[in-house]
Amino acid sequence: MEIQKVTLINALKGGAIAGLIGAGVNNLWSLVANSLGATIPPGFAFAVTMSSLFPVLIGSVIFYGLVKFLSKGKTIWYAVAAAFTLLSLFPVFNSPKLPDGTVMDATFPLLAAPMHFLSGFLATWGIPRWSK
Repeated sequence: MEIQKVTLINALKGGAIAGLIGAGVNNLWSLVANSLGATIPPGFAFAVTMSSLFPVLIGSVIFYGLVKFLSKGKTIWYAVAAAFTLLSLFPVFNSPKLPDGTVMDATFPLLAAPMHFLSGFLATWGIPRWSK
């Protein structure tokens, strides 16, 4: 496999594209989840937007470092990003409260789990794709 030549700016561009798409689709999902019975906390749209964008931008910097300094950086990226996506699901299923103290009901996994999968997929696949 050829080492991908990527600049930090291109990696950030790839992360921005993935993050913005994730923010849009995740906000749309919150409307669908609400219609399916999920409870939407106050201010959730802003939290979803920021949580869909900033971690993916941080991931794009990590992606850049991996492909810049390691010969198998892209392969390592796929493993790290997939593992992080799975780890991000732990609080979705095991935390009864949001960071601001809002107590969540049993519908929270319906609301949040698909968002974590989507953002994780977009980071894992989209950052390398859109960093060219």
